[in-house]
Amino acid sequence: MNAGPGPRFRLKVLDAAIILAAAGAFAASAVAVYGGPAPSRAVISSERGEWTYPLGTDRVVSVDGPLGPTLVEIRDGAAFFIDSPCRNKTCLSSGHAEHAGDWIACLPNGVFLRVEGESGDDQLDATVR
Repeated sequence: MNAGPGPRFRLKVLDAAIILAAAGAFAASAVAVYGGPAPSRAVISSERGEWTYPLGTDRVVSVDGPLGPTLVEIRDGAAFFIDSPCRNKTCLSSGHAEHAGDWIACLPNGVFLRVEGESGDDQLDATVR
């Protein structure tokens, strides 16, 4: 009596298409969840609270401090002060914050602005010898 080769597994065209579609969906979801750095965001804080805004959306934000409202503009991926009730208005000339770790402040009015997110910078900040 000859037992023969036994059951044979044959992959059909539709089976292969389903496996490929599932693998593609898995890869696409992995890229969507884990792919690329997190977008940068402006975090503005005062004694009244803390607010977070994406740097990719242009807007003007009014933040109340002890002296009155300070205006922060977010434009072209950067955040900066455009008006403040403080006497010297030094914060208006403090530049802009656009990279993770950048910060500026209006100290007399107690408004602090920092940028959070992935820096995407592969350059060295300093060298120690």
